[in-house]
Order: sequence, then C-alpha cells, then structure tokens
Amino acid sequence: MKITDPTQIANLQQEYQEKYQQFNAPKYNSKLSESSRILKIIRVKKFKTPLEQTFETLLTMLATDMHANLKYQDLSDDSFYRAGGKDQKRIMHLGHFRENNEVMLEWFTSEAWITKTFKFQGKSKSRKTKLVYFVIIKSLKAKAGYLEQIMRNNYIKAENIRFDIQMWELMRKLGLLDCITEEKYHYQLSKMQLRLSKVRTFSK
Repeated sequence: MKITDPTQIANLQQEYQEKYQQFNAPKYNSKLSESSRILKIIRVKKFKTPLEQTFETLLTMLATDMHANLKYQDLSDDSFYRAGGKDQKRIMHLGHFRENNEVMLEWFTSEAWITKTFKFQGKSKSRKTKLVYFVIIKSLKAKAGYLEQIMRNNYIKAENIRFDIQMWELMRKLGLLDCITEEKYHYQLSKMQLRLSKVRTFSK
C-alpha cells in the first residue's frame, strides 16, 4: 500500500539517499569489473491503441501487481509503496510518475539496486502507442564468474518472459486479442508461464 506517514517517508528518503551513494560508489579499479556490476534489458512494444488508454491500463496492472488493494489513483510521483503478498517487507519507490509519458519504479535488495522504467510515445489523437521498457540492475559485486554468468543469463531470460506475459495480458485488457478464443489466450499464457517456471528452477 501507499506509505503516507510523514516520518516514515522522511526516513525512507534518507535511506534511499544512502543506498544511492553506496551503489554508485566504485568498487573496483578495473573497468571490466565495474561494468559487470550492471545489467541492462531493453524491450520495445507497439500497440494500436491511444496513448492515454495504454498508459492507464498498464499502470492499473502495475498497481495491482504491487499490492492487490492499490489503484491507479494511488500512484503519484516520488512516492513509496509497500508490496503485498509474499513481498510485504519490500518497500518500492515510484521515482517518476509522468502521466502518459514515463514511469520509473525502483527498490533495493541486500545485493542490488533495481530500476524498471516504462516510456510511452504517442501522438495526440493517434491510435498508436510505442512502449519502451528498461530494466537496470546494479550489484555491489562484479558478476564475471562462470556461475554468475549463468545466473545472469537466466535472469535475462526470466525477465523477458515476464515482460511477454505482462504484454500478453495488457493486449487482452486493451481489447487487442478479441479475435482469439478464451481457450487460445490461456493456452498461450500457460506456455509462457511454463517457460518461466523452468528458467526459475534452473536458476536456483
């Protein structure tokens, strides 16, 4: 849920500033080692729907993903949220919420700083929207070992499948899959979910 207590917000802002400094500080003299701390994923998707509709539909989905009781209207720039479900201890920061333009969500784990950004592009009165999705993960340690490379590659695979699942669900909510049957929709969805479960199992 959205965190509204002023004292807690001030503490979180201070904590995030300290984390920014910790993760941005160089850890190695080697440029190769430093670069291996950063993982980037970029995906692009185009929709034949208006910008405003695409933005609000996806952000409504993202809000529900964060917490079942969270609504689109609860989202605002530079706000903090507590995740629901099994991730209740996770505090996430909505660093940017620029309506019909850009959204950036970030959080920290004990080893990584994770940011996920959605950028929307579309012209006024146009029924076409371009979505650009960025994931940037900055770790405290270099990820250059053989096992670490396997885990890194599996994370990329899993994140790409998660994006595909999310976009498949978004297309349905936008009415872009009305031409296919309910059975075919769920069949394709289950195939992607199965692929994701296999990547996760292999990554452990």
